[in-house]
Amino acid sequence: MKDQFEAKIKDLVEEFSYDYEPKAWESLSKKLPQANTGLSWLGKVAIAAILCIGLTAIWYNFSPKNDRPNHADRIVKNKFQNTEQRNPSASQKAQKNTKPNTNQNILILDPNNAANQSWTQMTQEVVADPELNLPPVLFKQQEITFADTNEQLNAYTDIKSQHDAENLANDQIDHQALGPVATPCKVPKIILDADAINYEEGTPRIHINAENTSADITWSANGTLMNQTNRGVDLLAFQGQTYTITAVAQLDGCQSTEKIKVTANEDYNLLAVNAFNPASRDERNATFMPYALTIREVRFELLIIDPDNGGLVFKTTDAQNPWTGIDQRNGQPVGAQKAFIWKVTLQQMLPNEKTTYSGTIVRI
Repeated sequence: MKDQFEAKIKDLVEEFSYDYEPKAWESLSKKLPQANTGLSWLGKVAIAAILCIGLTAIWYNFSPKNDRPNHADRIVKNKFQNTEQRNPSASQKAQKNTKPNTNQNILILDPNNAANQSWTQMTQEVVADPELNLPPVLFKQQEITFADTNEQLNAYTDIKSQHDAENLANDQIDHQALGPVATPCKVPKIILDADAINYEEGTPRIHINAENTSADITWSANGTLMNQTNRGVDLLAFQGQTYTITAVAQLDGCQSTEKIKVTANEDYNLLAVNAFNPASRDERNATFMPYALTIREVRFELLIIDPDNGGLVFKTTDAQNPWTGIDQRNGQPVGAQKAFIWKVTLQQMLPNEKTTYSGTIVRI
């Protein structure tokens, strides 16, 4: 029952309609605003922008990288062209100020692409433009066509080799202009000090002390040097004069030089005395033997000579057998206050030491 009732109500509603006047409806429809069936100008602009962006993205993704325009170069080029049009004289002046070394050949070529039958060589010149923060770039283009790919690749190799050679030459010129790089040198310090002359070993020695920060010192002097070390050296002062000792210190490739002067007051003569007294209670004064021979380990020969006739008064080769004042010719003591000549000949000398020493001796 319920379903039949709903069906009758639905039929009555669908078949129900009001009567209307056609002329009245036509008059009323003219007063209503007309509907715009086309797109507005804003919609058209939006659709065009979307299409442009889509096409640009497709072209950018599928085109080779070498064909993509360099936006920065295009901006700089346009800026320079506009400047040249506004002020041709300024552009010519800027080109005159351009250094030849600033030109750079740019080769646009893909040697792996056999389809390339021609390429464009572009010359880039940097010129000054006061209106730009960065100097503009002027491009000159020259198109060259090759007969085949081999010729094209050979040209590419020749130009690349020439470019590498120019870069190497420029690097060498820059290196020569700069010169060797100077490195800081830590100069070693030397402080020299000389001791007083001493005869502890029977020879005239002057010890030179060195205070330094170096590991290697080279010594030199206008005399004989002995026992050289990095801490000092001994000078044999055989002659009475002024000596100059030089020390050269080396440290990590750096060196410094220091000099010192020392003076010996008299010539070395084996530390021999010039008089003796056989009657003295001091054994050292009762006999004659050059003192240096008693402490030096050296082979020698000592002669005592009479200056009146050149006769030999005494002879020995033993430092423990000194002359007591006895004339070996007659076995008698020599006369007092008379000077006799002594002469020593060495058989084992030190470097730069003389062979023969001599002097006079008087018996008191």
